[in-house]
Amino acid sequence: MKILFSPDYSGNVYVKACGDACVMMDTVVVNTIGLVALLELRLGLHYEAQPEHVRIANYYKAMCEYMTKNPQNVMAKSFKTAGLSTAKAMLAWRDELRLADWDFDGEEISERIAVLIGIEEYFRKQGGCDMAGRLHIVTDQICFQELNCEGLTIVMAVDKSLLKPTVNALIEMLESHGATVVPMPQVENRKNNLSKVRGLFMVNGTSQITLDKDDDSIQIWKFDDERLAYEYLAYNNIEDVDVWINADNKQMDNWLSLMGKAQTGSVATGCTPQLTQLFVMGLGMFSNPLNVNTLIEWLSMPIHPIDSYFRSILADTIVSEGGYRNDACKNKIEQYVDGKFVYLNDEQKALSEEEQLTIRQKGRENRQELVDTFLPPLSAPQEIKTDDVRRFVEELSSWARQRAHLMANEADNAQLTEQLMTVAGMCDAFKILLKTIQEETIDYKTIDSWVSSIYQKGNYTNAVAECGCRIVVDSPAKIASIAKKTVWIGVDGDASQKLECAFLYPTEKEKLKEFMQPWAEDLQNKYHEQMMLTPLRMTNDKLILVVREHVGGELAMKHPLMVRLEQQIKNIDVIISRPKIGAECRHEAKGNEQNSLVSELHFEHADKIKWPDHLSPTKIGTLVEYPFDYLMDSLLGIVNDSKVQMADVKTTKGNVAHAVIERLFVPRDGKRYSEPTEIEQRIQDEYERIYESVIDAKGAILQLTENKLGKKLLQDQLHKCLDNLIEILKANELKVTGCERYVECKIGLGLPQATDKDGNIKERDMLGYIDMTLEDKDGHPVVFDFKWTTWVKGYQEKLTENRSVQLEFYRMMLGREKKDKVERVAYFLMPQGRLYSQEKFEGNNCIQLQPTNQDNIVEQLRQSVIYRKKQIDSGVVEINGTYEDLWYVKNTEGLGLFPLKKEEDKAKAEYGKKESKRLSQYGLFNK
Repeated sequence: MKILFSPDYSGNVYVKACGDACVMMDTVVVNTIGLVALLELRLGLHYEAQPEHVRIANYYKAMCEYMTKNPQNVMAKSFKTAGLSTAKAMLAWRDELRLADWDFDGEEISERIAVLIGIEEYFRKQGGCDMAGRLHIVTDQICFQELNCEGLTIVMAVDKSLLKPTVNALIEMLESHGATVVPMPQVENRKNNLSKVRGLFMVNGTSQITLDKDDDSIQIWKFDDERLAYEYLAYNNIEDVDVWINADNKQMDNWLSLMGKAQTGSVATGCTPQLTQLFVMGLGMFSNPLNVNTLIEWLSMPIHPIDSYFRSILADTIVSEGGYRNDACKNKIEQYVDGKFVYLNDEQKALSEEEQLTIRQKGRENRQELVDTFLPPLSAPQEIKTDDVRRFVEELSSWARQRAHLMANEADNAQLTEQLMTVAGMCDAFKILLKTIQEETIDYKTIDSWVSSIYQKGNYTNAVAECGCRIVVDSPAKIASIAKKTVWIGVDGDASQKLECAFLYPTEKEKLKEFMQPWAEDLQNKYHEQMMLTPLRMTNDKLILVVREHVGGELAMKHPLMVRLEQQIKNIDVIISRPKIGAECRHEAKGNEQNSLVSELHFEHADKIKWPDHLSPTKIGTLVEYPFDYLMDSLLGIVNDSKVQMADVKTTKGNVAHAVIERLFVPRDGKRYSEPTEIEQRIQDEYERIYESVIDAKGAILQLTENKLGKKLLQDQLHKCLDNLIEILKANELKVTGCERYVECKIGLGLPQATDKDGNIKERDMLGYIDMTLEDKDGHPVVFDFKWTTWVKGYQEKLTENRSVQLEFYRMMLGREKKDKVERVAYFLMPQGRLYSQEKFEGNNCIQLQPTNQDNIVEQLRQSVIYRKKQIDSGVVEINGTYEDLWYVKNTEGLGLFPLKKEEDKAKAEYGKKESKRLSQYGLFNK
């Protein structure tokens, strides 16, 4: 049996499958762990390898026990401040010392060493065997069992004397029991530039050489940055290359994919894939206050223990309500548990209601358990129960493993199963940590600290190698066969290697020499140098070195190989080139120049459009003034906002203000109205409690750390606004008759007829919700509309120009319902705390504005809706063309339409066109 061995052989290693180095059934390529595992199989030994997360957790547990009995040790303060991080660092120290054959002797050397020795007593009780232990056991068992190794041929990448002493001892033990140890085959010496450079590096000297300018056996390709390098290398076939060396092959695979070529297999380094975030997001559910953005991301994961359909509904509800702890979310969760969202096929839908109910009730207990485990409680807990956290990580671990096993059979799921198993491993580690908590409750700071130490960036599969792809290795050391042609990408940056046990103080290192077998620094450096030069030693015909002068936008350091080449090759310029993709290979993009402004767009299949059976005042305003926005948003549903994206802080403040006003001002106990004096008392007694409950239900985004100042400011600003509102009610002898008052009516908009669930026609084509309805001293109705805005000027203009669409529709709709003319309507603008109206209101905070015209804008808007509907039904939609060219403008006076506004500001690019909608989602198209 032939064993190709090097400590650096892991993952994909280049081994030529033909010729002298033919890989057969009796040939394996192994690193140190692989060699030990192979020998364990022969010796009848077996050990379960513990995931790194679990080992860290076990070491933390051992440190807890040690610290309890030895509270005055040198590492105690560090452990108290950053427990798990300290444990993680000390475990790394411990493992390095063990690999240097340390057996935990020398307690007197230093206080740090004494702590490591003390912790080991507890750590060994956790079970498991580390790599150093396995290496020693295998070495001893070869001798004890007198293993016959005569059939083994070990092909070494470097001389065994350069290896770690413990690894060298294993090789020598195998050799003493009959194994044959031979060096890796070397390339033949030729009279070319590559052989000259190879000879230069085989001798550690300062001599200089001159290369043949007509010989291309070694080349240096320089690129300005990594993008240009990968684009060129992916674009050009270069099919005769035996092996490519690329430490970070992700960008190369991306370019190959874009060009329709076979991906070579790559790993995304230092990343946190989406599925692994299940661990950190799930534990984030225990925070108080609850981070609603984290909750939405948790519900939006592609794979999750809870059904995806219900999660999307719950996430939409959270977004629309502005929070999680409210009645709407509670109702959705109850419906899920009761089986309302269980999918029924056509056959099941044909069953009776009783039979359908039976089907829906199946799995109710399981759904309730999922809700209890994987969703935060609907009421904010005062403390976190340790058992709840333990149950969560146990259930998440179990689910992740089961799901990974179910998905493992399909090759396309390799990335997902890898991430799910990582989640399971992190949960297992967390369970071990929880064993150190004896109390019934746990502080979230402890949870967060543990999570930040366990959840680290890692390396995950980015792409799987496809049939016919290039052979790529991620290190120059991973070449185990002679190659004719090699491309080495990334010959830039610092290639230095961290030396073994570098954390030790010089005094500690010196004293520990009598207790262990350290890897001599000169041998370490020589080993790493030889492995780095493997492409030079193992390439026969041609070696291409690819240098990137900038990496990540920063100037790249020079690679040691390049430094030496520049110093010892007199005419290095003859092998340096700067390849570029030819201009003839690139396609020139032609711009679409439009010399004239288009006022209308024509589209097909207008007959497919389905109009709603009713409109709100806001929708009417959008349809009339900005029909393109209405078509895209309301009729076609093309929006750029994510359904699971919380409203911004400004919008949330307005929602919170509306909800607080509603709870404080609405009539109670069956009364028809609320008096200003009783509302004032409510504000005094209940404001803080109601404000906090509304924040929890409607303004959860304000509970985030970055918005806490805004939350406090809103509380103060809103209180002042309510005080001003009470003064206005008193000064005008007004009583509140309702908040969020539903109103509807039929005005003849030409929409499809509305019907109820029994098919009866509803006499309405408009509906809306009035923020506040009131009565004056004579019993006449009054309307207030609340706005949280800094754009006071805009609402003043609406009133002075007689364009307050909402107020005028509410005036008309409430008047019809009450059969009493609504004499006064007004905007109450917050946080300014002032009332603006065309009518007279008494008080310092009331401002009356005179309109420039007395047009009946309700009738104008009705005619405009009919006009816009006819346009869209005929396949025409107006956009922002020149104002005078718009057919709507030409027909405004003749048909009595609601007039559009023209952009009059010469400083704006839209000057001379119809005024565009502020913050439109479709500005890119509506030009």
